[in-house]
Amino acid sequence: MAKKILALAFLFFPLLLPAQSIKDTTLNLHMFSFHVSSHWPTGDIASRYGFNMGVGGSYWFKTSSNWLLAADFTFIFGNKFKEDSILNGLRDKDGYLITNYGEQMFPTISERGFYGGLRVGRLFPVIGPNPNSGLVITASAGLLQYKTFFRLEENSIPVIMDDYVKMLDYLTNGFALNQFIGYLHLDNEQPVNFYAGFEFHQAWTMGRRDWLYNLHGPENKLRHDFLFGIRLGWLFPVGKKTTGTYTYF
Repeated sequence: MAKKILALAFLFFPLLLPAQSIKDTTLNLHMFSFHVSSHWPTGDIASRYGFNMGVGGSYWFKTSSNWLLAADFTFIFGNKFKEDSILNGLRDKDGYLITNYGEQMFPTISERGFYGGLRVGRLFPVIGPNPNSGLVITASAGLLQYKTFFRLEENSIPVIMDDYVKMLDYLTNGFALNQFIGYLHLDNEQPVNFYAGFEFHQAWTMGRRDWLYNLHGPENKLRHDFLFGIRLGWLFPVGKKTTGTYTYF
């Protein structure tokens, strides 16, 4: 009987611990995040694509000493493609591609990609309503990938379908670094928790297709890609109460 009581005590002990106030205590916090971002490209990527946007999610862990650890993923998309000359040998005399119904059509061409990485950083509570808010500086390492995306409406164009599109999409990826500097806010009372700031990507990438239509072979050049932009994220701490306290485990 005593063993059963002891087991129940260990099971419910965390629930009996007093909640700690976010107003005056630096806390261990688990947080999930949804973020949006926008980037201006420079370097080799800028010769192929223009301004892009990103949406994604993250998991954050903040220690009681205000260190930050995170894993995040961002889906990247853009609407400007600068090298549509890759299709020159596939167009008719009017500049169109021919669908499988014999009709003239030109697809919408854009950019698709992603960045995924692991992040470490530090929060400095020099500003904000409590010691869990303030200036944030982080660095991340991971993978950046992007390619050309051909959007077809109703009809199909055989030369950019299935495996044929791999000769045209410039699939590119490689090791990347990311830095972020901004402000992180955890509210004392209201569920208004966010971060915002500037982020910077540097990537060393290469083309991954064995054969490209316009090059008559692979693209073996090492590419140096840079993205500069802003990022805004909404944070959802695990266990936050409306009274401004967090249950501490």
